[in-house]
Amino acid sequence: EKAKIESEANMYQNLAGKMEADLRSLSDAYNSLEQSNLQLENEVKALRGEGVSTFPDVEAIKAEAREEALKESEGELNDLLVCLGQEQSKVDRLSARLLELGEDVDQLLEGIGDDAGAAEDGDDEEDAE
Repeated sequence: EKAKIESEANMYQNLAGKMEADLRSLSDAYNSLEQSNLQLENEVKALRGEGVSTFPDVEAIKAEAREEALKESEGELNDLLVCLGQEQSKVDRLSARLLELGEDVDQLLEGIGDDAGAAEDGDDEEDAE
């Protein structure tokens, strides 16, 4: 009977040892989770304090794109104005020369803009067909 009791005692000691090991393992895992949680909470506080956003500032991107497009269109507009000035200078010279030759410049220039508009309208009609 003594051997039986010693055997049971050994069995319970082994079982108690196993449970202690399991408890230590669970305790270590819990402590690890606590540390991770604390670290994550600190990161969240830091991010909230800095006002850092993980999403891009869409409005800022739109404003930057508008600004770039405006600069580009201003450059193109300036180029067009230079070309227009050059063409006006040519028209003025040619008009002066035609006056010297006795031509009626106003009559010659009458309808020039209308022809361009009519030609464009004609092209649109051809494309539509």
